[in-house]
Amino acid sequence: MFNELRHIMEAQLRAGNNFAIAQVIGRIAPSSSKVGDKAIILPSGKLIGWIGGGCVRGIVIKEALAVIANKKHCKLRIAPEGSSKENSDFKEYIMSCQSKGTVEVLIESVIAQPEIIIVGKSNIGRKLARIATEADFKVSVLSNDLDPEMFPSAHHLSEAVDFSPFNNIKNSYIVVTTQGEDDEASVLKALQTAAQFVGFVASRKKSVDIQSYLSEHGIEKERIAQLRCPIGFDINAKLASEVAISILAEIINHYRNGNFSETPEPKVISRHEEPSINASEFENEFYINPVCNVPVSKSNPKHIVDYKGEKVYFCCDGCKNSFEKNPAQYITKKA
Repeated sequence: MFNELRHIMEAQLRAGNNFAIAQVIGRIAPSSSKVGDKAIILPSGKLIGWIGGGCVRGIVIKEALAVIANKKHCKLRIAPEGSSKENSDFKEYIMSCQSKGTVEVLIESVIAQPEIIIVGKSNIGRKLARIATEADFKVSVLSNDLDPEMFPSAHHLSEAVDFSPFNNIKNSYIVVTTQGEDDEASVLKALQTAAQFVGFVASRKKSVDIQSYLSEHGIEKERIAQLRCPIGFDINAKLASEVAISILAEIINHYRNGNFSETPEPKVISRHEEPSINASEFENEFYINPVCNVPVSKSNPKHIVDYKGEKVYFCCDGCKNSFEKNPAQYITKKA
């Protein structure tokens, strides 16, 4: 199993994909998992490996998606009612299922090496390539008449401004540093990709002027608003090296923080509370078990009950039995 997981991790990193690793770090019998059991969770919600079944599996997948998104780690404790730890740094799920065991799981994010795609061979672009490489970014440079000696640390060089070879363009950082050489066409091509971060080195006047060009060439208003122009934190930069530093600072800030806050304080979640869902894709793939509020994979549930035309998914026998005794109680709470 370890070799299989290792090959999967290597393949995901080569493709530029982020994922999470979950490992069982504590256990009180009865529990189907053992200390040391591991699993990989992909952004799709697919879990490969073993950390336990039923309730544990659903909770770990849900929390792993949040860990992937916010690049943090998470410690979970999944235990019966009445066994909560005081002053614990674990995020606790209190379960009411038949199993009376306890499982503690550490979930860590594995982040692929981020990539900066520099368009243009300006002095700012050269400075940015150098310091970005030193900051452990993978750097690619696209520009016509490109001299490889100008970018000795770059991972990839191309004389065509073509983003199609990049497998993980959505999570790449595109910075247009053309500075008067095919500015408009380069920014247009960058915004036509799925990249979430596109920046343009320009004056404030140029920033205003290029918006009209982009609009005339079919770029929607919402997408134009996503263009970071002028890119770089305002540090009163004058030299090319200073501008490059301000750009890299903005990229690092986005990479490390994005729109996510710090990891919240540990919280006890009972069956009477609705846990938050951190990814829209998760809602399509998983169903919140109305008895214990645990996410259940719709493609691999323990049980499915048809109640008044609605499919209700369960993680274990105990939840199914509790529901069938008084379904209205749980459907009302779910609603």
